[in-house]
Amino acid sequence: MGAMTVESGVSVRELVEKFADHLADDAGTSPRTAEFYRSDLREFARFLEERGVVEIWDVGVGRVMEFRNHLLGARRKRFTVYRKDAAVRRFLDWVRTGTDVGLEFDPIEPMHQPLDQQITFLDDEDAERLLSFPADTLTAARDAAVIVLMLETGATVSEARALLRDDVDLDAGQVRLGGPGSHLNARTRRISRAAAEILRRYLSLRSDDTPELFVGRAARPISTSKTLQNALWKRCDQVGLPRISPMVLRHTFAVRLLRRGATLNELKEAMGVRDTTNIGVYKKFV
Repeated sequence: MGAMTVESGVSVRELVEKFADHLADDAGTSPRTAEFYRSDLREFARFLEERGVVEIWDVGVGRVMEFRNHLLGARRKRFTVYRKDAAVRRFLDWVRTGTDVGLEFDPIEPMHQPLDQQITFLDDEDAERLLSFPADTLTAARDAAVIVLMLETGATVSEARALLRDDVDLDAGQVRLGGPGSHLNARTRRISRAAAEILRRYLSLRSDDTPELFVGRAARPISTSKTLQNALWKRCDQVGLPRISPMVLRHTFAVRLLRRGATLNELKEAMGVRDTTNIGVYKKFV
């Protein structure tokens, strides 16, 4: 396909809307994901307009850095800054390569998460965004099922890999985790009706008899955690989120539980850990 012809003007705001419409027409992007991009990029356009920048030709590395610093100065969560930065870079790359505007600005490299930030978790909007990719294939349905299960139960990636179909009771909305062979205590966690439906849809697409809940190619059990890590990264890229590790989903579960009023002892039981020594760190996010 050739570059999109931009017939009227080259304002940032107009191009943001055209980009969001472009994503909405993309089979690999859900309408919800397109709306997330539209929201983030409208904020970028407003920021530029407040500084007298209206046309796309006046946008450069300096302006993108100013936007980052503005977000950080407003004490926005680091992860939110990374997410919006990723949206800006994808938008500018589309303008450069997907339109006839003739923009020569090559999007700058993404910001990387500082090593001293040990706990990263998703807020409700980012969690919704992570699950906004179209789950219209077996692999996509599996990835959605893995993500929602880890978000709602706090399961580690090793526990998710080890789950059997028999460990899940979708009618009762329960999942059995941990136990023999795991370094975590056995526990049963409830999942929401929406999560159960995501899991049920994934299982309905399978035609194999493999006992494992989550499988890879040719219905084989998932042999390494890297498989699920790569799947998570793929979905982050697809919805415009910075790449995260599966541990971020466990962190998100922990923070959510504490924000709902759970005690550290209750969190300890929910996460299957032996004591509260290593989970007290979550308290600062409540």
